[in-house]
Amino acid sequence: MDSLEAYIQMDGEYHPLVDLAITHYQLETIHPCSDGNGRLGRILIVLKLHKAGYLSEPYLYPSAYFNRNKQEYVETMRAVSEEGQWRDWIAFFIKGIEEQAKDSYERTFELLELRREYEAQYPNQKTSHKLARELFELPYFTADNITDRFDVSRQTAYNAIEELESDGIVIEVTGKQRNREYKAIDVFDILERPVQR
Repeated sequence: MDSLEAYIQMDGEYHPLVDLAITHYQLETIHPCSDGNGRLGRILIVLKLHKAGYLSEPYLYPSAYFNRNKQEYVETMRAVSEEGQWRDWIAFFIKGIEEQAKDSYERTFELLELRREYEAQYPNQKTSHKLARELFELPYFTADNITDRFDVSRQTAYNAIEELESDGIVIEVTGKQRNREYKAIDVFDILERPVQR
């Protein structure tokens, strides 16, 4: 682990994406923690890409690619351990970063377009309009979140939610009569859509 830490600190000796592939493999192989090694390894990928200037913000979700291709993920790492097959592992890793970067870019662009639509459709200062424009920061919420965020009464919050429900913008997700929770339909449709290849 000391050697891996030193390698990370010196920023490796190869292209940053190749160094990340090496670092990720080593961390997963060493498995230094009793729990959370995968999460630690994936957050390290994002932070190193951000530090190297490949991401302006640390917004990338490499787990989606690794989870979608779990068998290949495990097999290519095992091939490094057993046969020294670095080329296949590095190619797999870089392809994953590329796919996730493209996917993140496309989803971000769609969210920006949706935000512009909502800003045009809900331009006023009434609570329902403000809520529609805030759904990108608050895509999952309760009536209490709305009362706190906009400093309005519970009734005003419920009226705003009801208006957006009737517009098909938000939906109640618990099915309960009390402690109800809501989500922004279009925002979640973009975020949860399967990756398009």
